[in-house]
Amino acid sequence: MSARLVTVNSTSGANGSFPLGDSPARIGRAVYSEVTLDDPEVSKEHAVVEPREGAYWVVDQQSANGVKVNGERVRERRLVTGDLLTLGGTVLRYESSDKDASGSVTILPSSPLDRTHVLVSTPMGVGTLATGQELAAVRRQYERVRTAFAAVARLIDTTDIGVLCQRILDSSCELVPAQAGAVLLFDHEAKLVPWASRNERGPCDVLLSRTIVDEVVRTRAAILATDALTDNRFKGSQSIIVSGLRSLMCVPLVHTDKIFGILHVGHTRETGAFTEDDLELMVGIGAGAGVALSNAFMAHRLAEEVRTRESLGRFLSPVIVEQALARRIDLKRGGDEREVTVMFADIRGFTSLSERQPATHVVRMLNEFFDAMVDVVFRHGGVLDKFIGDAVMAVWGTPTTQPDDAERAMRAAHEMQRALGMLNERRVLRKEEPIAMGIGVASGLCVAGAMGARRRLDYTVVGDAVNLASRLSGMAEAGEILLDDVTFTRAGAPKDAVPLPPSAVKGKARPVVAYRAAR
Repeated sequence: MSARLVTVNSTSGANGSFPLGDSPARIGRAVYSEVTLDDPEVSKEHAVVEPREGAYWVVDQQSANGVKVNGERVRERRLVTGDLLTLGGTVLRYESSDKDASGSVTILPSSPLDRTHVLVSTPMGVGTLATGQELAAVRRQYERVRTAFAAVARLIDTTDIGVLCQRILDSSCELVPAQAGAVLLFDHEAKLVPWASRNERGPCDVLLSRTIVDEVVRTRAAILATDALTDNRFKGSQSIIVSGLRSLMCVPLVHTDKIFGILHVGHTRETGAFTEDDLELMVGIGAGAGVALSNAFMAHRLAEEVRTRESLGRFLSPVIVEQALARRIDLKRGGDEREVTVMFADIRGFTSLSERQPATHVVRMLNEFFDAMVDVVFRHGGVLDKFIGDAVMAVWGTPTTQPDDAERAMRAAHEMQRALGMLNERRVLRKEEPIAMGIGVASGLCVAGAMGARRRLDYTVVGDAVNLASRLSGMAEAGEILLDDVTFTRAGAPKDAVPLPPSAVKGKARPVVAYRAAR
């Protein structure tokens, strides 16, 4: 076999040709690689090209940024002549002189599915040889198209929007004779915001024509103006006169039905600096940029959703998390008044218990305890409000309300005591001291919502029922569940609940009537 890898594009600007032999060729930043790439986005041992059964295969070596063949990420792929390999910011072309290196093609004599229609047919000219100038022009055009393809491949290789916009602009200015340019993207208020700009000296302020920008956004079509000062479409546009552009191209960055922004390049001295071929190249760059931007924004949305899901999952059940992400419930800052049922459950004698054990054992005990209790709360449709020392605070009735919220809270309280019993069985088997818990439940009108500083919000409830549930929890003996009279009524006045003598509770002007739920 006779084959090689040729550098098409590199972030370091280096070029090279790397012959392939009978042994595997390592590709990476390591100096011992057969194909060494000075590219910070390439791993030390990024990929290997190895001979197999008369062909070469590229195999990803679990690299950080992966390997792409013709824009498609692969783990391994058989290479054919002309394949473009993207590794980080470097593009390599595979070239082979073997007759079977590109695979086989079979032409069927006939097919009932063959319904191809020839739209346009252009005679090639029998026996006509191209002149040297014509061949040179074809080669130049081919090089530009190849460079444009490599540029698009490089665009879709990053999800960093800032880096992507700079690559869009740099690639465009490498392909066409532009003196200045800019990439602008729409923000959440549908305003165009500059993400990258440059002129012959580097980053700069670029003046754009509102007339042209509006036309491109409205029609979603690219514009080529050979002399913007005299083009009748933009006659009277003061912004064009101010910017002084004699030639310009403006391309929408579109994917499917969404426009992300515009790409604008211009020339101040020449009236015919750009051609229709230039515009075609720019349209190609714009189409690739639209795909790349769509991918980048999707990656950012998914990452943000993961962060939001993790944050909400700390205090909401999985069902309510999905409702919040689907915006079927509002977790706005500040909150609303809601009728809720609040539960406090804490460990009895925790202080003395923690003094008798090493800190690592105490942490493990709390983690086991919290895991078991939160699972029960979520199973009964409750919301984890917070952990307070050795206590769990849970709420029913927000952000969604059910007619049986008080009953759900009571069923959860009973199951939590049973779950603690099973946890204690495991602790005894490990020769660890069992733990006990008291629970208090109260209902009433509270303010519920996301509260705190702008940088740190917690979903919580504030109100008299919260304070009362905490007081009842403190009064409960080991294994007891105490509830106030409102919860007792809303839970259907359970017959096995025993009324207790009215008790003075801190923060209450009158004695509080409470009930002890049956164990």
